[in-house]
Amino acid sequence: MPNTLYKITMDGSLAPGVTLDFAQDNLARLFKADVAAIKHLFSGKPTVIKRDISAAQADKYITALFNAGIIANKETDFVANLSLEPTEAEETASSTHSMTCPKCAVQQAESPICQSCGIVIAKFNSHQAQAAHPAQAVQSTPYASPQAIIEQNPEDVGELNIWGIEGRLGRMRYIAWSIVFMLALIPAVIVSAVAFKISAFVGIPVALVVTLAAIVIGIQISVKRLHDIGWSGWLILITVIPVVGSIFQLLMFLLPGSTGSNRYGAPPPANSTAVIVLFWIWVVLVAVGFVLGIIGGMLGAALNSY
Repeated sequence: MPNTLYKITMDGSLAPGVTLDFAQDNLARLFKADVAAIKHLFSGKPTVIKRDISAAQADKYITALFNAGIIANKETDFVANLSLEPTEAEETASSTHSMTCPKCAVQQAESPICQSCGIVIAKFNSHQAQAAHPAQAVQSTPYASPQAIIEQNPEDVGELNIWGIEGRLGRMRYIAWSIVFMLALIPAVIVSAVAFKISAFVGIPVALVVTLAAIVIGIQISVKRLHDIGWSGWLILITVIPVVGSIFQLLMFLLPGSTGSNRYGAPPPANSTAVIVLFWIWVVLVAVGFVLGIIGGMLGAALNSY
């Protein structure tokens, strides 16, 4: 009694977690066809993609398709079982389009999948080529491993220096440095107050020194921030304009810096852990202040209504 023959059908059902584009690309590679040519196989209607094969061959096709993200079905091929024509397996030996599997060395009809061991021929050959020439591995097939591109001369980063107006300062570091600057002003203001307690003759010079130092350092930090955005440092003068100055300062906090180098130098170094921590402390304080302001406004309005 002849062996039962089977056919493989698919309706476009996908394996769990597989996207349609991924499955279509894989099937196109298996069949060595364009994606456009196999899209009709995902229409939802059962389509026969392979006939006249044995149970073992059908199982290998099912496995290969599932590995490609496609759920296929093995069904009895009643037409082939009733036919008096030679089956595919019987024609393999005399077929002019035959091949030898590079892994198991079985002679068979030309196919993207070995009917004996079930490997994907193109994928196996690609892996063998990469193993033989690892230093020369290229993406000549869809199965080749992606090669990392490493820049020979990565772009340098700028130096950090609180003094002077040269260089750039990222927005996160700008906020962190501003916090440190304001904290440093607290003891300076206390010293000025103590000096005034002693004598106005002593207090006035101390207060002038503290004020000038605060202005100079504040300008230097702000100019570096403007440079990072790609703007001229002279725009710091906008901050003295009422209302407009406040909006401009907000932009200095929010706008990202230039990608890569600009006319003011290389990008600043990566943010340190301390900078990141100070930045998020500032974010939390601003958020809390905003919420408290809203609550205070609502309470004030409620009290005024009585």
